[in-house]
Amino acid sequence: MRLKRTQQDFRVTELIDEDTLLGDGPYTVYRVTKRGLTTFEAADVLAQSAGVPRDAVAYAGLKDKDGVTGQFMTIEGGRRVDMRDGRLTVRAIGRSPRPVVSGDSSGNSFEIVVRDLSGDDMRRIRVNLTEVREGGVPNYFDDQRFGCLRHGQGFVVRSLLSGKPEDALRALLAAPSPYGSEQVEQFKAGIQQRWGDWPALAAYCRGRRGATVFEHLARDPEDFVGALERGIATRERTIHLFAWQAHLWNRAAGLLVREVVGEGTAWLPGDAGSLPVYRKLDPEQQQRLEALRLPLLGPDAVLNEDAQRAYEAVFRSEGASIDAFLGLDVGGFRPQGEDRPLLVRPEFLRAAPAQPDEIYRRRQKMRLRFTLPRGHYATLVCKRLLMPTESGYAPLRMWVSRHPLDWPEEDGTPRREDPSDRRHHSERGLPQGAEVGGPRGPRRDDAWGGRREGGGENRRGGRDEHRGGRDERRGARDERRPDSPWGRAPRGDSGGRSPWGNKPDGKSPYGGKPGGYGGGSRSGGGGGQRSGPPEGWPAGVPWKTDGGREDE
Repeated sequence: MRLKRTQQDFRVTELIDEDTLLGDGPYTVYRVTKRGLTTFEAADVLAQSAGVPRDAVAYAGLKDKDGVTGQFMTIEGGRRVDMRDGRLTVRAIGRSPRPVVSGDSSGNSFEIVVRDLSGDDMRRIRVNLTEVREGGVPNYFDDQRFGCLRHGQGFVVRSLLSGKPEDALRALLAAPSPYGSEQVEQFKAGIQQRWGDWPALAAYCRGRRGATVFEHLARDPEDFVGALERGIATRERTIHLFAWQAHLWNRAAGLLVREVVGEGTAWLPGDAGSLPVYRKLDPEQQQRLEALRLPLLGPDAVLNEDAQRAYEAVFRSEGASIDAFLGLDVGGFRPQGEDRPLLVRPEFLRAAPAQPDEIYRRRQKMRLRFTLPRGHYATLVCKRLLMPTESGYAPLRMWVSRHPLDWPEEDGTPRREDPSDRRHHSERGLPQGAEVGGPRGPRRDDAWGGRREGGGENRRGGRDEHRGGRDERRGARDERRPDSPWGRAPRGDSGGRSPWGNKPDGKSPYGGKPGGYGGGSRSGGGGGQRSGPPEGWPAGVPWKTDGGREDE
């Protein structure tokens, strides 16, 4: 099971009511489609191309780097920009009297390809589709919010609350990452080797990351908080604050979910720990969960009795106090409260018929489509759709880009299998008689499309998989509704409500061609690959033309 295997496998379109944004005014509104770039990097390119400072570019929210994503940006003044290349397409669509803000976004539409699927993987998706439509999903922050864990830095705020600002600073600047480039990791190793010799580090980092930090420490060797405030960008500090705040919310939400669900608790994998969910809820459980309120913790957050109790339990286990967190007085680390619903229901949730996977040729792929409100995580919905449907399941593994995630044990204990083993979970030496993702029983693995003795694909498994495709196609016909962005528009309607299809005004986020992907390529605006960056591409922003496929 693999997500984000290629850039084209993960497509996101920001949903904004253009009528409320467009109008006469000094701001130019751009529709930006990016591929393999962060929102920050795309904004840097747009600012330089328009000849304006970086802070003149406004956007409603951050979009994933690993995928093809469409969003809106505004600029006051500057040159008009129209550009199209393999990684970035920018089109001016009009003027506005104000910049775009987060409140303009009503959410995002997703089109996601899940690859390397066996017959049983597809069976679980079909079963779980119904459960997710009916009961929704706990609204956890997913692994994208916790890049600090994936890259070895840990929770920096936890170190600050423990009175260890030096540890926080060292983690920010020198923690080794399994995903860093060789050049960056060698540079960080040099910082580790010289740590404590501040003049030597100031010379080593001159003109590079960390120079201001070590120059300050050379003058004042004990002022680690001052060095952090002066030498680490506010944006980076805030990202680490958000990671810790999200971790606290996830843990508190997990306690409340377990209280309501009880013995029916199931689990999803996560970098920051296993996430408790449910398969089905009775009406009383559904009502209790929907009535719970759990804001993100900040000085202005109003906590009811349930939220207060959950947060207090989380802070006790973390060895910190709520008052210390709320009183944190370090620039970029001052928390703000925010309401967040405990449950989320994906809208227009559908799975297209299964197709042969052109990358993993013995497997199938399925395309998922749904919309979510702003700030919610599509990868979390995908995890829930791939979740085992019964207890007693054999080990499962999914990949998100290059990162493996192993399904927890039935009690929620994280499972960490060999990350170098890249085989499908049905081929990794399961116990005799174990089903893949289902209860342990007599059915053989090759009956689900795995490898039979002597090699090759098992024909019965192939028929099971194709039967699943026909089942899903039949369900798709039954579910089409006039108000669904994935269904057929009513007679006389050109489909203007669809974020994926052609819009009557030609304003599809992916252009005006059938399917809504824009241009002559489905790579997010690639009108042919170039050997180098386009004119005006700023120094320091990575440029890559890899044909759309990531290395594993």
